[in-house]
Amino acid sequence: MERRWYKVWPLWVPKTFPVEKPTSEYIREWASLTPDKIALSYHGRDITYAELNNLIDRMARGLLNLGIQPGDRVAIHMENCPQFVIAYFGTQRAGAVVVPVNPMFKQAELDYELNDAQAETLVGLDTLYAEMEKIRGRTPLKRVILTSLRDYLPPEPILPLPKEALAGKKSFPETIDLQDLLEGSSDQPICLVKDIEKELAILQYTGGTTGLPKGAMISHYALSCANLGSMFWFRHREDDVHLGVTPFFHVMGQQQLMCTPLVSGGRVVILSRFVPDVVAQAITHYRCTFWVGATTMMIALLNLPNIRQYDFSSFRVLLSGGTPISVELQNKMKELAPRAAIGEGYGLSETIAHGGSITPLYRYKMGFLGVPHLNDVKIVDIETGTRERGPNEEGEIAIKGPVVMQGYWNNPQETAEVLRNGWLYTGDLGLMDEEGYIKVLGRKRELIKCSGYSVFPAEVEALLYRHPAVHETAVIGVIDPYRGETPKAFIILKPEYAGKVTETEILDWCKENMAAYKRPRLVEFREELPKSAAGKLLKRILVEEEKQTAAKG
Repeated sequence: MERRWYKVWPLWVPKTFPVEKPTSEYIREWASLTPDKIALSYHGRDITYAELNNLIDRMARGLLNLGIQPGDRVAIHMENCPQFVIAYFGTQRAGAVVVPVNPMFKQAELDYELNDAQAETLVGLDTLYAEMEKIRGRTPLKRVILTSLRDYLPPEPILPLPKEALAGKKSFPETIDLQDLLEGSSDQPICLVKDIEKELAILQYTGGTTGLPKGAMISHYALSCANLGSMFWFRHREDDVHLGVTPFFHVMGQQQLMCTPLVSGGRVVILSRFVPDVVAQAITHYRCTFWVGATTMMIALLNLPNIRQYDFSSFRVLLSGGTPISVELQNKMKELAPRAAIGEGYGLSETIAHGGSITPLYRYKMGFLGVPHLNDVKIVDIETGTRERGPNEEGEIAIKGPVVMQGYWNNPQETAEVLRNGWLYTGDLGLMDEEGYIKVLGRKRELIKCSGYSVFPAEVEALLYRHPAVHETAVIGVIDPYRGETPKAFIILKPEYAGKVTETEILDWCKENMAAYKRPRLVEFREELPKSAAGKLLKRILVEEEKQTAAKG
């Protein structure tokens, strides 16, 4: 049966393609074909494909010399920098499994993930080690390899540096210097991956938006499939310049802006963190052509008071993810980057980002997050998950295909709950239209039941964005003695409306613009909303705050 999204399938994208090797070996191939081409740019320091490939081999052999065995987990605790790329692919060539760790984590979070993964080796930044040192004795760690943001900087950086890179390099007892490890290792070619379908490339921890993070087991096959698929979908070429500021520890930045560019022979411009004016300078200087960023990043960039001083005309593709994009934001992005195809995407740690849905180039449909690409997707009934829903009918999103995790690490119960008959039940509610475009309506656990009606928070949020004063919003369900639950909207006002619009006025507007059962009955203005490091709204924090308030009476 032909899939309905084939109606809008890009003519240059193959529907099937071979996946023959681990991602790191595509880098090796480019190092052979174009050894002098720039692979990474970091504040003016350029690293060629030949140099990068050499450093990855040295990293792999260095790890093996330290006693790492195939299948061992190696944690990478860094912000974006060339060393992240070297450690990531070096670990995989050594046959070990990468565990990307959030650089913003504090000791309790680090303690949990390192123990859950049973990681005996960590490669990290010296500026982040103080937090790690607090819990090192409570973890399985036997080896800690440290590096500095300064290690790969040029003598005269061409972009402003984060303050951590301005400080001197730090050293700690019982740690190994990464540069010493690399310099003392052989650069003989090596790759110990034998079975790309069975062996793990990554243990990618979920964002924890619904509870404790779980390690999604991603095979080398799934990772390479996602990267090759992205390359075909976006028509990536060797002359593409990818903006590598979206965090590499997170699945979106890691797959779309670190792995895929290097599989396609392009250049990655690496920035350690998102600082809007520095990002704008980098885009203008390097003539960036491709970027996938969280919607919050796009908003911050567009809100720069001097944004018109920069040149974004080099972009050919601009994608957002994490939260829905408004018409106003879309129009601003198009105005700023007139040559760019604008789009959105939907992915999960469990599908290594690209395995959800993605906008076909030049076929953006407002309110939708694109169509399935690498995996099959269906919408099933919420009650049993066994009945497939028709076009534009709401239900739970289920995904099946080559870019789906093997399961959750050491968690058979959670695995059995979400992987059924080969289908990944995402817990996300949505619909699929007659052309295969997917709209996400919220999390299954976020569904609000008002007087017997189902209310989808994402739909209410999309309606609220039509109010001219709303800059950002999050909607949750709160207990209502009469209706069971009722929607409550947390709203950040645009600066020019602060103090000029009241909660009552917002509620009156909702009354005029939404059906009675779905309109918010409560509104609270906030200066900020809780978010994960990847920019996703953490509604569970808002829910907990409301529960605590209700308990106090």
